Amino acid sequence: MTNRKTDLWSQYLKEKSPELREKIIVEYAPLIKYSALRIYQGLPKNIELDDLLSYGALGLIDAVDRYDANLNSNFEYYAKIRIRGAILDGLRKMDWAPQTLRRKAKALEKAYASLEQELGRYPTEEEVASFLGIKEEDLEKQLQDIGYLNILALEQPIENSDNDLFSLADFIKDQNSPEPSESIEYAELQKSLADAIQSLNDQEKMVITLYYYEELTSKEISKILELSEGRISQIHKKAVLKLKSKLNTK
Repeated sequence: MTNRKTDLWSQYLKEKSPELREKIIVEYAPLIKYSALRIYQGLPKNIELDDLLSYGALGLIDAVDRYDANLNSNFEYYAKIRIRGAILDGLRKMDWAPQTLRRKAKALEKAYASLEQELGRYPTEEEVASFLGIKEEDLEKQLQDIGYLNILALEQPIENSDNDLFSLADFIKDQNSPEPSESIEYAELQKSLADAIQSLNDQEKMVITLYYYEELTSKEISKILELSEGRISQIHKKAVLKLKSKLNTK
Protein backbone atom coordinates (compact mmCIF):
# COMPACT_ATOMS: atom_id res chain seq x y z
CA MET A 1 0.00 0.00 0.00
CA THR A 2 1.06 3.61 -0.54
CA ASN A 3 1.53 5.81 2.54
CA ARG A 4 -1.76 7.55 1.75
CA LYS A 5 -3.66 4.27 1.60
CA THR A 6 -1.91 2.93 4.70
CA ASP A 7 -2.84 6.05 6.68
CA LEU A 8 -6.42 5.85 5.42
CA TRP A 9 -6.74 2.23 6.50
CA SER A 10 -5.12 2.88 9.90
CA GLN A 11 -7.57 5.67 10.57
CA TYR A 12 -10.56 3.66 9.36
CA LEU A 13 -9.68 0.58 11.43
CA LYS A 14 -9.61 2.79 14.52
CA GLU A 15 -12.72 4.85 13.86
CA LYS A 16 -14.84 2.68 11.50
CA SER A 17 -16.62 5.82 10.29
CA PRO A 18 -18.89 5.70 7.19
CA GLU A 19 -17.00 8.67 5.72
CA LEU A 20 -13.64 6.89 5.85
CA ARG A 21 -15.22 3.70 4.50
CA GLU A 22 -16.50 5.70 1.53
CA LYS A 23 -13.04 7.21 0.95
CA ILE A 24 -11.45 3.74 0.89
CA ILE A 25 -14.03 2.49 -1.61
CA VAL A 26 -13.36 5.48 -3.88
CA GLU A 27 -9.58 5.01 -3.50
CA TYR A 28 -9.74 1.41 -4.73
CA ALA A 29 -12.55 1.91 -7.29
CA PRO A 30 -10.13 1.59 -10.28
CA LEU A 31 -9.74 -2.10 -9.37
CA ILE A 32 -13.39 -2.62 -10.37
CA LYS A 33 -12.88 -1.49 -13.97
CA TYR A 34 -9.56 -3.34 -14.20
CA SER A 35 -11.13 -6.66 -13.14
CA ALA A 36 -14.33 -6.19 -15.14
CA LEU A 37 -12.50 -5.42 -18.38
CA ARG A 38 -10.24 -8.47 -18.07
CA ILE A 39 -13.24 -10.77 -17.65
CA TYR A 40 -15.34 -8.93 -20.25
CA GLN A 41 -12.78 -9.48 -23.04
CA GLY A 42 -13.73 -13.08 -23.73
CA LEU A 43 -17.47 -12.95 -23.06
CA PRO A 44 -20.31 -13.15 -25.60
CA LYS A 45 -21.52 -9.86 -27.09
CA ASN A 46 -24.84 -9.98 -25.22
CA ILE A 47 -23.10 -9.40 -21.87
CA GLU A 48 -23.01 -5.72 -20.82
CA LEU A 49 -19.85 -4.28 -19.28
CA ASP A 50 -21.99 -2.11 -16.99
CA ASP A 51 -23.40 -5.26 -15.39
CA LEU A 52 -19.89 -6.51 -14.61
CA LEU A 53 -18.96 -3.12 -13.15
CA SER A 54 -22.02 -3.24 -10.88
CA TYR A 55 -21.13 -6.73 -9.65
CA GLY A 56 -17.53 -5.63 -9.14
CA ALA A 57 -18.60 -2.63 -7.05
CA LEU A 58 -20.47 -4.98 -4.71
CA GLY A 59 -17.32 -7.11 -4.49
CA LEU A 60 -15.19 -4.12 -3.49
CA ILE A 61 -17.68 -3.06 -0.81
CA ASP A 62 -17.70 -6.64 0.48
CA ALA A 63 -13.88 -6.66 0.53
CA VAL A 64 -13.72 -3.44 2.57
CA ASP A 65 -16.28 -4.74 5.07
CA ARG A 66 -14.67 -8.19 5.42
CA TYR A 67 -11.02 -7.15 5.41
CA ASP A 68 -9.03 -8.24 8.46
CA ALA A 69 -5.57 -6.67 8.57
CA ASN A 70 -4.39 -9.43 10.91
CA LEU A 71 -5.19 -12.15 8.36
CA ASN A 72 -4.79 -10.36 5.01
CA SER A 73 -1.70 -8.17 4.82
CA ASN A 74 -2.31 -6.97 1.25
CA PHE A 75 -5.75 -5.40 0.82
CA GLU A 76 -5.36 -4.80 -2.92
CA TYR A 77 -4.67 -8.49 -3.56
CA TYR A 78 -7.62 -9.45 -1.33
CA ALA A 79 -9.91 -6.89 -3.00
CA LYS A 80 -9.07 -8.11 -6.52
CA ILE A 81 -10.12 -11.63 -5.57
CA ARG A 82 -13.37 -10.43 -3.95
CA ILE A 83 -14.19 -8.20 -6.93
CA ARG A 84 -13.44 -10.98 -9.40
CA GLY A 85 -15.52 -13.44 -7.37
CA ALA A 86 -18.49 -11.06 -7.23
CA ILE A 87 -18.37 -10.57 -11.01
CA LEU A 88 -18.23 -14.32 -11.65
CA ASP A 89 -21.07 -14.94 -9.17
CA GLY A 90 -23.12 -12.30 -10.98
CA LEU A 91 -22.46 -13.98 -14.32
CA ARG A 92 -23.56 -17.34 -12.93
CA LYS A 93 -26.82 -15.84 -11.66
CA MET A 94 -27.44 -14.38 -15.12
CA ASP A 95 -27.22 -17.97 -16.42
CA TRP A 96 -25.47 -16.60 -19.51
CA ALA A 97 -23.93 -19.93 -20.55
CA PRO A 98 -26.45 -22.56 -21.79
CA GLN A 99 -26.36 -25.98 -20.12
CA THR A 100 -25.54 -27.55 -23.49
CA LEU A 101 -22.37 -25.45 -23.63
CA ARG A 102 -21.41 -26.46 -20.09
CA ARG A 103 -21.93 -30.12 -20.98
CA LYS A 104 -19.69 -29.70 -24.04
CA ALA A 105 -17.02 -28.13 -21.85
CA LYS A 106 -17.09 -31.04 -19.39
CA ALA A 107 -17.01 -33.59 -22.22
CA LEU A 108 -13.99 -31.90 -23.80
CA GLU A 109 -12.12 -31.64 -20.50
CA LYS A 110 -12.80 -35.32 -19.84
CA ALA A 111 -11.62 -36.28 -23.34
CA TYR A 112 -8.35 -34.35 -23.03
CA ALA A 113 -7.70 -35.71 -19.52
CA SER A 114 -8.50 -39.33 -20.51
CA LEU A 115 -6.28 -39.21 -23.59
CA GLU A 116 -3.43 -37.62 -21.67
CA GLN A 117 -3.52 -40.42 -19.11
CA GLU A 118 -3.65 -43.03 -21.87
CA LEU A 119 -0.93 -41.50 -24.07
CA GLY A 120 1.34 -40.10 -21.36
CA ARG A 121 1.40 -36.74 -23.16
CA TYR A 122 -0.96 -33.97 -24.19
CA PRO A 123 -3.12 -35.21 -27.11
CA THR A 124 -3.25 -33.57 -30.52
CA GLU A 125 -6.48 -32.10 -31.83
CA GLU A 126 -6.67 -34.91 -34.38
CA GLU A 127 -6.57 -37.48 -31.56
CA VAL A 128 -9.21 -35.64 -29.52
CA ALA A 129 -11.51 -35.30 -32.53
CA SER A 130 -11.13 -39.02 -33.24
CA PHE A 131 -11.83 -39.85 -29.58
CA LEU A 132 -15.03 -37.78 -29.67
CA GLY A 133 -16.03 -39.03 -33.11
CA ILE A 134 -16.17 -35.57 -34.68
CA LYS A 135 -14.28 -33.65 -37.39
CA GLU A 136 -11.29 -31.48 -36.47
CA GLU A 137 -13.07 -28.33 -37.66
CA ASP A 138 -16.01 -29.17 -35.36
CA LEU A 139 -13.58 -29.62 -32.47
CA GLU A 140 -12.02 -26.24 -33.25
CA LYS A 141 -15.44 -24.60 -33.11
CA GLN A 142 -16.23 -26.28 -29.79
CA LEU A 143 -12.91 -25.11 -28.35
CA GLN A 144 -13.75 -21.54 -29.33
CA ASP A 145 -17.28 -21.82 -27.95
CA ILE A 146 -16.21 -23.05 -24.51
CA GLY A 147 -12.99 -21.05 -24.27
CA TYR A 148 -14.34 -18.29 -22.08
CA LEU A 149 -15.85 -20.83 -19.65
CA ASN A 150 -12.38 -22.25 -19.01
CA ILE A 151 -10.79 -18.83 -18.64
CA LEU A 152 -13.41 -17.83 -16.07
CA ALA A 153 -12.83 -21.11 -14.21
CA LEU A 154 -9.14 -20.22 -13.92
CA GLU A 155 -10.13 -16.85 -12.44
CA GLN A 156 -12.69 -18.31 -10.00
CA PRO A 157 -11.75 -17.67 -6.33
CA ILE A 158 -11.17 -20.78 -4.19
CA GLU A 159 -11.40 -20.87 -0.40
CA ASN A 160 -9.03 -23.24 1.38
CA SER A 161 -9.32 -24.88 4.80
CA ASP A 162 -7.82 -21.76 6.44
CA ASN A 163 -10.53 -19.56 4.85
CA ASP A 164 -7.93 -17.89 2.62
CA LEU A 165 -8.99 -16.86 -0.88
CA PHE A 166 -6.93 -17.47 -4.01
CA SER A 167 -7.42 -18.48 -7.63
CA LEU A 168 -5.43 -20.64 -10.00
CA ALA A 169 -4.65 -17.53 -12.03
CA ASP A 170 -3.01 -15.97 -8.97
CA PHE A 171 -0.49 -18.80 -8.75
CA ILE A 172 0.89 -17.82 -12.14
CA LYS A 173 1.94 -14.48 -10.63
CA ASP A 174 4.82 -15.46 -8.35
CA GLN A 175 5.17 -12.15 -6.59
CA ASN A 176 1.52 -12.11 -5.47
CA SER A 177 1.04 -15.79 -4.70
CA PRO A 178 0.82 -16.95 -1.08
CA GLU A 179 4.11 -18.28 0.26
CA PRO A 180 4.40 -22.03 -0.37
CA SER A 181 5.55 -22.59 3.21
CA GLU A 182 2.25 -21.31 4.59
CA SER A 183 0.29 -24.38 3.55
CA ILE A 184 0.83 -27.83 2.07
CA GLU A 185 -2.30 -27.11 0.01
CA TYR A 186 -0.64 -24.09 -1.58
CA ALA A 187 2.66 -25.87 -2.16
CA GLU A 188 0.99 -28.82 -3.90
CA LEU A 189 -1.17 -26.58 -6.07
CA GLN A 190 1.79 -24.41 -7.03
CA LYS A 191 3.81 -27.47 -8.05
CA SER A 192 0.90 -28.94 -10.04
CA LEU A 193 0.32 -25.68 -11.86
CA ALA A 194 4.04 -25.20 -12.55
CA ASP A 195 4.17 -28.71 -14.05
CA ALA A 196 1.06 -27.97 -16.11
CA ILE A 197 2.55 -24.73 -17.47
CA GLN A 198 5.65 -26.65 -18.56
CA SER A 199 3.41 -28.78 -20.79
CA LEU A 200 2.49 -25.70 -22.86
CA ASN A 201 4.34 -24.82 -26.04
CA ASP A 202 6.47 -21.65 -26.14
CA GLN A 203 3.77 -19.50 -27.71
CA GLU A 204 1.16 -20.60 -25.16
CA LYS A 205 3.57 -20.00 -22.27
CA MET A 206 4.26 -16.51 -23.58
CA VAL A 207 0.57 -15.61 -23.83
CA ILE A 208 -0.19 -17.01 -20.35
CA THR A 209 2.80 -15.16 -18.87
CA LEU A 210 1.94 -11.84 -20.51
CA TYR A 211 -1.74 -12.09 -19.58
CA TYR A 212 -1.50 -13.27 -15.96
CA TYR A 213 2.01 -12.26 -14.85
CA GLU A 214 2.44 -8.98 -16.76
CA GLU A 215 -1.35 -8.37 -16.65
CA LEU A 216 -1.53 -7.22 -20.26
CA THR A 217 -4.71 -7.25 -22.33
CA SER A 218 -5.19 -9.41 -25.43
CA LYS A 219 -4.83 -6.27 -27.55
CA GLU A 220 -1.48 -5.40 -25.95
CA ILE A 221 -0.24 -8.99 -26.30
CA SER A 222 -1.24 -9.04 -29.97
CA LYS A 223 1.03 -6.04 -30.62
CA ILE A 224 3.98 -7.62 -28.80
CA LEU A 225 3.69 -10.99 -30.57
CA GLU A 226 2.58 -9.42 -33.87
CA LEU A 227 -0.49 -11.63 -34.10
CA SER A 228 -4.15 -10.71 -34.44
CA GLU A 229 -6.18 -10.19 -31.28
CA GLY A 230 -8.39 -13.09 -32.36
CA ARG A 231 -5.37 -15.38 -32.65
CA ILE A 232 -4.17 -14.35 -29.16
CA SER A 233 -7.61 -15.15 -27.78
CA GLN A 234 -7.50 -18.55 -29.48
CA ILE A 235 -4.04 -19.36 -28.06
CA HIS A 236 -5.15 -18.19 -24.60
CA LYS A 237 -8.26 -20.38 -24.60
CA LYS A 238 -6.36 -23.48 -25.72
CA ALA A 239 -3.62 -22.91 -23.16
CA VAL A 240 -6.16 -22.63 -20.35
CA LEU A 241 -7.91 -25.82 -21.49
CA LYS A 242 -4.54 -27.59 -21.40
CA LEU A 243 -3.90 -26.32 -17.87
CA LYS A 244 -7.33 -27.42 -16.66
CA SER A 245 -7.12 -30.89 -18.19
CA LYS A 246 -3.58 -31.32 -16.85
CA LEU A 247 -4.67 -30.36 -13.33
CA ASN A 248 -7.68 -32.67 -13.56
CA THR A 249 -5.37 -35.66 -14.07
CA LYS A 250 -3.54 -34.97 -10.80
